[in-house]
Order: sequence, then structure tokens, then C-alpha cells
Amino acid sequence: MIPLLSNRDGRNYQKVFVLYETMRDWPGQPTPHYRQAIFLDRDGTINVDTHYPHQVELLEFIPHALHALALLAKLPLDIIVVSNQAGIALGMFTCKHMSEFNRELRSKVEESGGRIDAFYFCPHHELKDLPPGSLTCICSKPAPGMLLEAAKDFQLDLSKSFLIGDKTSDIAAGESVGCMTILVETGKAGKEEEALPVRPNYVIGDLYEAAKTVQSILQIRTDIFDSQGWRSNQWC
Repeated sequence: MIPLLSNRDGRNYQKVFVLYETMRDWPGQPTPHYRQAIFLDRDGTINVDTHYPHQVELLEFIPHALHALALLAKLPLDIIVVSNQAGIALGMFTCKHMSEFNRELRSKVEESGGRIDAFYFCPHHELKDLPPGSLTCICSKPAPGMLLEAAKDFQLDLSKSFLIGDKTSDIAAGESVGCMTILVETGKAGKEEEALPVRPNYVIGDLYEAAKTVQSILQIRTDIFDSQGWRSNQWC
């Protein structure tokens, strides 16, 4: 079960604790493919952040995001979405609504030649919605709980993995576990309420440009390993 540390509204949080035994929304049984992953924020990075988006009919992709996911699908990376879904704790929508939204998003991505290997989520209040001095759960970014659970599920080396997001909380989560981080200038563009003092490895216009950057980094890694006599598929 997801460990909870917040002391706000203990009765409601206990209900969340019972209902959500894992941070993974999909798949039911993960299948590791690579030793490295690319973690993607959802709202503001892949799809337009329409303020707690959850209605399937309002799903709108950020320009070039589908092309980005098609490019990433060709790379030797598990593609894992990690998303704070505080709207569940706020009573704005249910886990079922979120799963339906994720399912529609994944279907559109696959129709465009891309793939998503897993969705992880945090259903709890974000720090900005808690009173001063409250403790938070371990899964709401900037905490790295979703990344750590995915690393266990997919047998990942986080130091060889990437994280892309539009918020400083995304970047902080990636930094805390040693991922290479990319802040995209879509969505909040790192200017969200109570932004954190982070230093992403790259600041890039959108997910497509970020995907091309990841592709180039992987190629450089492969060239280095090959030049040193390593088999590149040991690492990629």
C-alpha cells in the first residue's frame, strides 16, 4: 500500500490508504524491457493542463506531443508516466475517471505510432493544498515515490534514466533519484505556484524537442561505449 505521512483529514486519508494499494494505474503486471526509462509528467507535458483534467472528451494533446511519443517509442527506454492526481483527494474526480482518461490517452498515442508502458499516480493532496507544517505522502512529486516504485517494478537503473516535466516539482523528483532532468516550456513551464529552486539538466521548448535531445544523448552514450569496446546493448 502507499505509505501516507500527512496528518490532514486523517479519516479521508485512511480511506485513500485502503483503496490505493499501489501507485501504478496500469498495467496490472509490469513487464521490464530495458534497464532505463523515461519518466514523463502528464498534464502540461503530454496533454493540455485544463485544471485537473479528467474528462475523456476534453483530452487535448499539446502540439507535437504525439510525434514526440512516436519518436520515444523507437528508443530503448521504458516510457512511464508519473502524475500527481490531487483532484482525487480534492473530490473533483475518482480513480475510475483518471483511469479512463489514461486509457484514452494511451489509445491515441498508440494510434499515432507511440507507446506508453505504464502509468503511475499519486491520489493525495499536494503540498500547496495542505496547511503549513503538514507532512505529505511519499508519492506526490517532488517526492520520488512513484519513480522508486516504477524502478522496482521495471528493474531500472535510475542513474541512466530521464525525467521530463513542466513543473519544478517534476524536476525535483527526478533530481532526488539521480535521473537526467528536462524542463519543458509548455504547461507551467517551471513557473507554478511555490516553484522550487531546481537546476534541470536541460530547459527545452516542448516534449518533441526534449525527445530529440534524449535520442541524441542515447546515441552519444552508445558511441562512447562502442569506442571503449563495450557492447552497447548492455546499457541501452
